[in-house]
Amino acid sequence: MWTYALVGGLLALPFTVLEVWRSPENITLKAVLVGSVFAGYLIKRHGGNSTATGIRAALIGGIPALWALTELLRAISNIPNPPWFQAVSVGMALAFGGLMLVIVAVSGALAGRVGGWLAERRGLDGVAGPRGRT
Repeated sequence: MWTYALVGGLLALPFTVLEVWRSPENITLKAVLVGSVFAGYLIKRHGGNSTATGIRAALIGGIPALWALTELLRAISNIPNPPWFQAVSVGMALAFGGLMLVIVAVSGALAGRVGGWLAERRGLDGVAGPRGRT
């Protein structure tokens, strides 16, 4: 399962890095979805779980999206505010990072399922389809 997740995630990783580097405030993560669909398709061909593989591929490919969080934490530390306000701000920024990971994981799960569905439609779910029976 990890092999196909790495393939899909590493396929998306350079595109996500480029997207975050160009504009960290406008990240679309299209490459993460494509990588998760691809990973789900590949694993379903061998009878595996496309949802779990899609989540793993999305998390691997979506890790660079957290770089935007470092910019936010730097901005919080540079703004002169009382310590309690800075602590609350850091907590909110970390909660935002967790929410980003949840969104990436859920979208990866859905994309992996789509990839698994595509593999099943083509008769590649690890079981002999109608063409394979005699």
